[in-house]
Amino acid sequence: MHLYNAWLPPPVAEETKKEKQSFAKVLKSVKESYKSDDPDSVYATLKWVSVIDLFIKAKSELSLEDVTEVVEVGLELFRISENKLFAQVRWGNILVKLLNKYRKKLSLEVQWRPLYDTLIHTHFTRQNTGPEGWRIRQRHFETVTSLVRSCRRFFPPGSAFEIWSEFRSLLENPWHNSSFEGAGFVRLFLPTNRDNQGFFSHTWIVTCLVHWDSVPNSQFWNSQWASVTARVIKNYSFIDWEHFLPDIFNKYLNMFEVPVANGSGSNPFSVDVPRNTRFLFSNRTITPSKAIAKSIVYLLKPGGSAQEHLEKLVNLLEQYYHPSNGGRWTYSLERFLFHLVNIFQKRLQNEQQRKDDGEQSEIFLGQSERVAFVNSILKLIDRGQYSKNEHLSETVAAATSILSYVEPSLVLPFLASRFRMALETMTATHQLKSAVTSVAYAGRSLLLTTLSASSMVVDVVDPSNSLVDLMMISLSNALLGMDANDPPKTLATMQLIGSLFSNMAILEETMDQSSIMPGFHFSEWLDEFLFRLFSLLQNLEANSVVNEGLHSQATSGTFLVEDGPFYFCMLEILLGRLSESLFKKALKKISKFVTTNILPGAIAEVGLLCCACVHSNPDEAISHLIKPLLESALSSLKGTPVTGFGGRGAFKTFEASKEKPMVSPALETAIEYHLKVLSIAISYGGPSLLHFKDEFKEAIFYAFDSPSWKVNGAGDHLLRSLLGNLVLYYPINQYKCVLHHAAAPALEEWISTKDFTEDKPWLPPKWHVPCSEEIHFANELLKLHLDSALDDLLKICKSKIHPDPGIEKEHLKVTLLRIDSSLQGVLSCLPDFRPSYRSGMAEEQPDIPFVIAGATGSCVGTMELRAKAADIIHATCQYFLEEKSDDSILLLLLIRIIDSLGNYGSSEYDEWSNHRQSWKLESSAIIEPPVNFIVSSHSKGKKR
Repeated sequence: MHLYNAWLPPPVAEETKKEKQSFAKVLKSVKESYKSDDPDSVYATLKWVSVIDLFIKAKSELSLEDVTEVVEVGLELFRISENKLFAQVRWGNILVKLLNKYRKKLSLEVQWRPLYDTLIHTHFTRQNTGPEGWRIRQRHFETVTSLVRSCRRFFPPGSAFEIWSEFRSLLENPWHNSSFEGAGFVRLFLPTNRDNQGFFSHTWIVTCLVHWDSVPNSQFWNSQWASVTARVIKNYSFIDWEHFLPDIFNKYLNMFEVPVANGSGSNPFSVDVPRNTRFLFSNRTITPSKAIAKSIVYLLKPGGSAQEHLEKLVNLLEQYYHPSNGGRWTYSLERFLFHLVNIFQKRLQNEQQRKDDGEQSEIFLGQSERVAFVNSILKLIDRGQYSKNEHLSETVAAATSILSYVEPSLVLPFLASRFRMALETMTATHQLKSAVTSVAYAGRSLLLTTLSASSMVVDVVDPSNSLVDLMMISLSNALLGMDANDPPKTLATMQLIGSLFSNMAILEETMDQSSIMPGFHFSEWLDEFLFRLFSLLQNLEANSVVNEGLHSQATSGTFLVEDGPFYFCMLEILLGRLSESLFKKALKKISKFVTTNILPGAIAEVGLLCCACVHSNPDEAISHLIKPLLESALSSLKGTPVTGFGGRGAFKTFEASKEKPMVSPALETAIEYHLKVLSIAISYGGPSLLHFKDEFKEAIFYAFDSPSWKVNGAGDHLLRSLLGNLVLYYPINQYKCVLHHAAAPALEEWISTKDFTEDKPWLPPKWHVPCSEEIHFANELLKLHLDSALDDLLKICKSKIHPDPGIEKEHLKVTLLRIDSSLQGVLSCLPDFRPSYRSGMAEEQPDIPFVIAGATGSCVGTMELRAKAADIIHATCQYFLEEKSDDSILLLLLIRIIDSLGNYGSSEYDEWSNHRQSWKLESSAIIEPPVNFIVSSHSKGKKR
């Protein structure tokens, strides 16, 4: 079982054990869907493609025999679906995913000729695109070429000879357009697997380079041959390339097309490639940076001259990494640096694994080779660190982090010197941001180097303790870096704080001699940090105009929330790692700040601060934060006029009044602020919130009873957040240290997701699994604000209880908002509709068959409640079309409810897809690479 599945909430993790059997049923259904006597029945199999994809994404533990059979069936369906481009695209894409995921475990043979015939028939000889059009034709070509690349490792012995013989004749005349097609086909089909290694020899290399030289000044031509040679260099170490290195590196230099003096950098007399060929065998970048980097890394060997050629190449290219020398070539140079470091790391990982298995080889890189390579790369990093190109500066930070695990004695002093240099020029904020980001990425290697007592520590472990000084200076200056007027520097500072503290096991008031920073008074630092954080929040201004429309967001739109996840990540890590005494001290200061300030421009930021406190220690935080906020909101709400629309059933009194009651703007702002902060703060409250369930019910009633639409919207946020907190699964004690590092006990041990086995002892995370009292309270809220609201809605539409259309609209808005809030709060925890069958045999069908495990939380409500909602909403639609067809707000609310009712699980998917990028940004600095020469912990990669 994959670690991610083992760490699911216990009820869901238990269900994943059924997935292996479920996948076998899916395979059986695929085979039964296709009838050999009906070629069009291939379309009947397509409905299972997305289901198979689901098993891949869910990292399910599947039988290898079933996977092999699915691949074989899929390849056969792909082959017989000639001229059915859509079917081939669907099956081709899923085959690519399966082959890539299980490539090292599968044992099968795939013939290259059928794939080539499909390619030729569809894209080179077929004149009419058919009813599909050019878009599906383009997708089809991309799918087929991806499938060929995935199948190459499974081509049988002799395939390389057949493929070379097939296309060599096209390469004979370099001035004919067919030569470009030939080069494209060779690059695409030629396998470099173990079964075909006998084909590649010194003679073939000479022939290959002769062909490469036959067409000068063509980036297309260079790209094809660079890719072919890169794969040969990587996979066949027995070939001696020393004699060819000067010529090869000269080609690599020319391929970058950087300018000299006033030149443009591009070839003045480039060879034109036919448009169709260029389209079919296109490259994402003009310069094949990955192929060049792969070749260089795998050409390195002890005693070889490749390192000398690399140094010459770096000396020529390093000036173009400088901030003042940017241009169209910057992207290819950034990719070149990224792939050099990434592929070098992969080679070291592979060699380390082979060493662990007892293998010895003359080509394995030693420390001298690692030192030489890192020194070369540091030249590029030095120039590119302060680049104005954001992608290059981020790549430099990531490359520095990886290399700091390989040769800390070189990289960490370099990092420290650049950081001090940036502090001296603090007004150049882009330099400080880059330097701070680099320290954040290398935070773990800094701490490991400082604390490790392992014999594998490299010779220089900085006897002057300058690395410890660097961390103390970094933390001290981080306080100065939080500036509301400088978002990039502020976010980089928060990333640094989160990165450093995510490594530490616990944060005590004063660090002792065995800690990371002995003598550092952390209590004083925390006081200053909170003071500057509060000052930052008080000076924030929302980026966007406050939305007073249908659904105002709980977020206020400042850069702390909009521009990245670092703010909340830092708060959760910092508060989660504090000792009990420090946490209580911090909580008192935060409570005083939150309860004495109303900051409408920083609702989300204050809410997330409270949320991080609640996540760290729910009992303490709820008594110091949630209770006073709730009391304050209730005291303000009780003095406001009511409409009776909140669900208490007393709305007739409002109709008798001729003047619409109002709430003063100041009071409205205060109530909205407190309710929205509460809605964010209670996200991880758990059963501790049950002590205040009556107060929450009352606050929600009052909010929906208010004549202010802003207050109604705040009540909407509070209701959906409270329901989610009660019924959803979420981790608790997520940022508490559970494992100490063996070589450095003051640090937390991170976990490898790929080395997990259930046989070894492991500590699963603790989850919030709703208790019976929470389920009961959630059902009570659903009865009050979903079931009751549905009855009110039907009554309004059927009985016309309001003679005044304005009052009717207000009542409809609030009622629809209550229904929408309830549905958005429980999400897919409200059971889905029971599937109906055209034969009318629904009653005889058993429960919905199990396909794959998954649940957002515990089940609340009933399927009948969802069905009731659907029936009433259907009747409401008819009423709105007749009476309210021009009311956009009501129609939008209705559409949201229809979406929640009909698209079961879509809200969770939308939230996941919206947060994917944030999770990627957060995870970039919390990964320990697979190779770690600081301590003896080579693995498949670790994460916090």
